[in-house]
Amino acid sequence: MASEGRDPDPLWRNSPVKLGLLHAAFYALYMALGALAVGGITRSWLGAAIGAAVMGLLVLTAGLSVVDGLFAPFEWLRRGSLARLEGRHYSFAGQALDIHDDGRECWIAEHSIRKALGHARDDAFKARFANQWREARELGLPGKALWVRVSALHQHLADAPERMDPRRVRLRTYLDRDVMQPAARRRDRV
Repeated sequence: MASEGRDPDPLWRNSPVKLGLLHAAFYALYMALGALAVGGITRSWLGAAIGAAVMGLLVLTAGLSVVDGLFAPFEWLRRGSLARLEGRHYSFAGQALDIHDDGRECWIAEHSIRKALGHARDDAFKARFANQWREARELGLPGKALWVRVSALHQHLADAPERMDPRRVRLRTYLDRDVMQPAARRRDRV
């Protein structure tokens, strides 16, 4: 009974017995609310029975999964709070990488490069990537970070004197396999 596209919680929602009991409890709760509402208005047991029956029929005929309906607001909150992180799933050697795909090029944040390679701040960074970097505002991103084309970093890692350093080789392979090739396939589909 879980919604499409959402994984149910494996701890209790996959258990048919527990899920059935939870559904029955919520259906009973809805019926009790209907009985209280109509019974309170009419001040009779007959009104309470009619209210419970009407509420039970409404829940059953609407096809509403009570548990999914109950958890829907939490799902919306979760999606809303994680929306700003959407697409930021790049990670190299346990370090999260900020990579932005603007539809034409992939860009990687300078601080991500420093974390991935273990470098300290370098004043000659812009000179190393002449005409291959942009500031965040030029890409329409918040903040003041410096962004470098992933293809330029990939080429720099291949041409640098320390190109055979195992960490640099792994980073270059990662950028090629997990960033540049998927981005090229996405662009080819469009």
